[in-house]
Amino acid sequence: MKIIALHNQTLSDIAIRHCGTMEAVAEIAILNNMSITDDPIPGQLIAIPAKDYGNQEVINYFSANKVDPATAMKIPPIPPGLGIGFMRLGINFKIG
Repeated sequence: MKIIALHNQTLSDIAIRHCGTMEAVAEIAILNNMSITDDPIPGQLIAIPAKDYGNQEVINYFSANKVDPATAMKIPPIPPGLGIGFMRLGINFKIG
């Protein structure tokens, strides 16, 4: 089976939604030549393992309630000159 990745979906979201468990993340990544930390591109076809993980009730819940998890967060990069590597105690990093 193949599904179409949604905006902000992670492989973890896809594993929970279509396999009912996080155990499927590695297999999904392998099937799709991805790392487990890669986020699919919205619209990308993602192959889902045919394996039964024994969690059909989880899959049924998402399906019945029309829920498609999409939990990826895009965090903007820290601008140069900012961040913990540039902070100095008592100057721009205060405790207490």
